[in-house]
Amino acid sequence: MIFSRHCRKRLAVLITHPVQYFQPVFEALANDPSLDLLVVFGCDHGVRVSHDPDFGIDFAWDSALTDGFPHVFSSELPLSALSRPSTAWSCAKRSCQLIHNFKPDRVLIFAYTPIFITITTLLLRQSGVRLMLRADGTDRAFFRSFFKNYLKDILLSFWYRQFDVVFPIGSDSNDHFSRLGVPSHRRYPVSYAVDTTFFADQVRQWAPHRVMLRREFGIGPTDLVLLWSAKMTEVKNPLLLIEALNELPESLRRRFWLIAMGDGPLRSCFESNARSILKERCRFLGFRNQCELGEGYTIGDVLVFPSSQGETWGLVVNEALQFGLAVLASDHPGCVRDLLLNRDDLPAGSSVFPSGDAAALASAMRNLAIRYPAGFVKAPLTSLPKPEDLAQAVVAALHQSK
Repeated sequence: MIFSRHCRKRLAVLITHPVQYFQPVFEALANDPSLDLLVVFGCDHGVRVSHDPDFGIDFAWDSALTDGFPHVFSSELPLSALSRPSTAWSCAKRSCQLIHNFKPDRVLIFAYTPIFITITTLLLRQSGVRLMLRADGTDRAFFRSFFKNYLKDILLSFWYRQFDVVFPIGSDSNDHFSRLGVPSHRRYPVSYAVDTTFFADQVRQWAPHRVMLRREFGIGPTDLVLLWSAKMTEVKNPLLLIEALNELPESLRRRFWLIAMGDGPLRSCFESNARSILKERCRFLGFRNQCELGEGYTIGDVLVFPSSQGETWGLVVNEALQFGLAVLASDHPGCVRDLLLNRDDLPAGSSVFPSGDAAALASAMRNLAIRYPAGFVKAPLTSLPKPEDLAQAVVAALHQSK
């Protein structure tokens, strides 16, 4: 269908910086014939080399973060500057000007922090611009006192009323928005997704080399490879895996390897403890950029994901399932309800254990070893959330809203 210019909707998007998971969403929106799109980034973090405080290294993503859609940058500030009132204010004013010049019908805002996003949202709302929100709000990410929860509920209830439509990232998130008063007709739940097309290409590129890669590491055909793919920080809880390995008898532990991708403040402790238990049966690969992730996922058999707080989703689970790995995850991440429970297509041996319970994780590892005496058999999933799902929901909401 061909839409004349006066019939097309004009959509602006506000987001802090380019993120690899959102590029295909924006490209799909840009390709929709019923829309005119402009994405406004607060800064260019990730496009050029800059410092990431969690990984603790300087890097730029190796994927095309801004290809395929019209976009502008409000500043060349570091990402951290968007959290400082003095610099966030000027960046917010610049973003508002760019958006007003575009004359959008709606503005889709990603998240409600840092303060750059908060200020820009308030300025847009004050000027009468109609807003939509994509955010990972949840009730389970962090433990807070009763008073802090009560205060946050009041603030968020007010905040969510500023938006015509919200797009929760999954079931946990949808429950959160519902509890805080967002009616069902204003909620469009869309599960968080990775770039499934990109990772399908990665699977095709790397899968034929699985036997060779494992042989180069010295991994035997019946060995089971635990994969870590995350920042090595306290909230990701890597040391729970060390506790679980210590729970296993040595005869069983000898079947397990650990391949760890990622970096962070706990790397040294994580690595030294892993080496003391597994000896030569562990490899720490350090930070891996997007095009390098396939090596670890191809070698690995089971993703271990013991996050204990702050994990509103957990996109590494999407990635692992697309590569056919089993997943051993704590019950904390927001993705658990949508990706790991009540499904009959998961790789056999996948399990969800109580957060912080090393004995339960050890039991899941033991069951995995029993299930695969001759080695793991991969079962890639195809029925996973896709980034285009969000684009379709945004278009539907945009055309249905009055």
